[in-house]
Formats: sequence, C-alpha cells, structure tokens
Amino acid sequence: MTRDILISPRASARLVVTMPPTPSRLASALEKDIASNYVTFTPTTDAFLHLASIARKRFTVMVPYIDRIGAEWAAEIFEMTAAKERILIIRDAGQLGTCGPAATRLKNAVTCIIDYGGADPAEETFHAKIVLADGVAAYVGSANLLRRSKATNLECGMLIEGEAVHAVKVLVEAVTRMAADA
Repeated sequence: MTRDILISPRASARLVVTMPPTPSRLASALEKDIASNYVTFTPTTDAFLHLASIARKRFTVMVPYIDRIGAEWAAEIFEMTAAKERILIIRDAGQLGTCGPAATRLKNAVTCIIDYGGADPAEETFHAKIVLADGVAAYVGSANLLRRSKATNLECGMLIEGEAVHAVKVLVEAVTRMAADA
C-alpha cells in the first residue's frame, strides 16, 4: 500500500436510507428540520432495483445475513436483472435452510452462491454489505437481506457511481476469485 491518498475527482453519491415505519420518532425529528425539505433520501429497495436494472454482465450482492423475507427480496432483485452473472455472497449459506420456498426461488434466480465464512468463529468472514452492478455503480451500506433491514431498521448506505466504484469492484472481485480458488 502507498501513503498516497487516492480520492476520485469524478464520482457521484446519494444517501440510501430505509426509514423506520410510521409513526416514527426519526420521521418526526426530520419534519422539524427545515433542511430536510431540501434533501432526498433514496429508499434502499429502490437503490437495489436501480443497480439490478443497469447491470448487464455481472450483478453481485454481498451481505452476511439473510432470512426468509430477505431471500424473497433478493430473489425479486436478481430476477429483474439482465446481468448474465448473478452472484450472491453470504456468510454461511446454511442460512438459506431457514428460508423455505424463498430460498428455492433465490437459488433459481442466481448463477452462483458464494459462502464466505460460516458458523466457525475461527474462519475468515465479512460484515460488509455491498451491491455491485458491472463495476459502474454500487451500494455500500448497512442493510442485510433481513426483514428488519427491509422494513423497520434505520439503514443507511451510499449509492455511488463513477470512478469511486472501482475500489468496490476490486474488493468484490477479490472475494469472488478467492472463493473460486478454494
């Protein structure tokens, strides 16, 4: 690594948010802030669907945790992409065993499931949440593929486009290669 700080001069970013359901103390606090009238939050589901819609070659979702609602959510997203490669990277693929028919639907919608880490705490694993479309746009944030991440938790992330996505692509491709080499 170098000591140089690399910052992309050309990139765009939007804040992606899952808001708690109404009534919400957070929504009330935002309503009281005049600045919130001039701010647009992109809903998490909209960001994921946007990324799926622009992917043509490879669409990757990397999240450690998934439940039945998350498997349905992921299946919907993977089913709508035109990307030829549709990769799901999760920690402990055994989680899909608790997802019932949604797991089957999800398995049919992806071309590859990568199990990175698992139940053994000594294994290398991850906590990152990334959705990557062809290396040209990405979400990096806090949302897992869980019911709470989709509908009740305050989740935040950034939807980035432009040169800043390259670093995300390099990381995701390293994880993908590592799994292929295993």
